[in-house]
Amino acid sequence: MKKMLLLLTTALLILPGLTAQPLMERLQEFADAQRPSAVSIAIIKDGQVTYHHFGRLSKADRSPPSEHTLYEIGALSSVFTTTLMLRLAEEGRYNPEREIAFYLPDSLSPPRFQPQRCAEVVLPGTPVRRIMSCSNDHSRASVCITGCDLASHVSGLPNSGLGLYDWHPIGKAAFLTGPATGLRSAELLQKLGEATFKSEPGHSYHFSNAGIALLGMAMESATNQRYEDLLHQHILRPLGLQDTKVDISAEQRTRLAEGHNDRGRRTDSWHFKTLAPAAGLKSTTADLTDILNAYLNPEKNWENTMLEGQQARADVSFPTLEYSTQAAYGWLVSYLPEPHPRLAVWMNGGTAGYSAFAGFVKDEQIGVVVLTAQAGAEATQLGMDLLKILD
Repeated sequence: MKKMLLLLTTALLILPGLTAQPLMERLQEFADAQRPSAVSIAIIKDGQVTYHHFGRLSKADRSPPSEHTLYEIGALSSVFTTTLMLRLAEEGRYNPEREIAFYLPDSLSPPRFQPQRCAEVVLPGTPVRRIMSCSNDHSRASVCITGCDLASHVSGLPNSGLGLYDWHPIGKAAFLTGPATGLRSAELLQKLGEATFKSEPGHSYHFSNAGIALLGMAMESATNQRYEDLLHQHILRPLGLQDTKVDISAEQRTRLAEGHNDRGRRTDSWHFKTLAPAAGLKSTTADLTDILNAYLNPEKNWENTMLEGQQARADVSFPTLEYSTQAAYGWLVSYLPEPHPRLAVWMNGGTAGYSAFAGFVKDEQIGVVVLTAQAGAEATQLGMDLLKILD
């Protein structure tokens, strides 16, 4: 522990233009509480990026992590997918306002919402009980889902609960036993077709990993290209991101931090296919800092993409939510009242062995990335705290 804290102290002493003490205290608190094997943190302020690391890559490799250390980022992957959607829309290759059924082949049937008719039913007995009984109303047309619905999580589709990967950016995460690696597109659609909608599409926010996976599937069908190829061509290569991938190389695997569950036990890496657009990416603090900088200061030909991506589109309501929050495309947008009012754009993710957070405040040109090699680590709380400290 002393060695980990020494690494933190050394990094914090060189932070430009920041008061080191509150940051030191918060990072030390995080290290004491979580004790993850590896943590990498990036801070953007005043046009400069500083990286701060502690722990070790693995039990076998005691080297400290760096900005090029890879971590699984879970549902933070969805930000790349929604950004890809907007780039393809600008190029006229995918229209997110169209029903996804337009893009999927006839052999694949997307889920459709069937409006219902509900009536109050009085049950016999004492005391009298009243319940609402609902059934499908076939006099009304079914409603299909658009790409916009999926990107902003207002499709009404369940998070998962389908024997697949579960993650919620605000509520309790349930990882199950890992993603179904052999899951095919037709099987995912079949599971979604059997699921119960949370609400009518376009009406209210319900976070859905399955919905983001479906968005990736629609873009693949629209372009006749693999998701990872689309991502490389339209996002990763143009922005200069070197280490954000679904399938990593042998060399990159040597830089992958060893994951741990919430009890500190080593875990195996997860391998996504159909669910990759929702949660399958591995990345580094260097790459995530680059995409945050692209949102903070987009080049001319990226301005529309980045502005569209962070626009609030739906209210988010959840019992444990600390801040007033709305959903954007992939991102969440929260109002932070202290130390002074500001809007923070952020997203998080996690798998059985990793936790991740990325967020920024555009008006103040600050950003934070937190990657940890331990599930259940309070990466989001740390990230939001740092955004407030970076005043």
